[in-house]
Amino acid sequence: MEVVPKAVVQKVVSLEEMITRLSERISRAAKMSFKDFSGAGRENKVTVIVSFLAMLELVKQGIIQVRQDADFQDIELFATE
Repeated sequence: MEVVPKAVVQKVVSLEEMITRLSERISRAAKMSFKDFSGAGRENKVTVIVSFLAMLELVKQGIIQVRQDADFQDIELFATE
């Protein structure tokens, strides 16, 4: 008898959904860290990557500003005034 491995299905968050989620959270908080938003360390890599892409898109649109004081430090997100 051949053993067939079980398939693991993960819910993938779309980029559009993540952009909406980030813009809503930053409008309420005015300031937050990328680590807090993305769940870095707790979430899977795909979620962190999609969160980063959402952050870049919102910077490009002028909705948020970001700052990172040194290499490998957390990124701070600010609502644009």
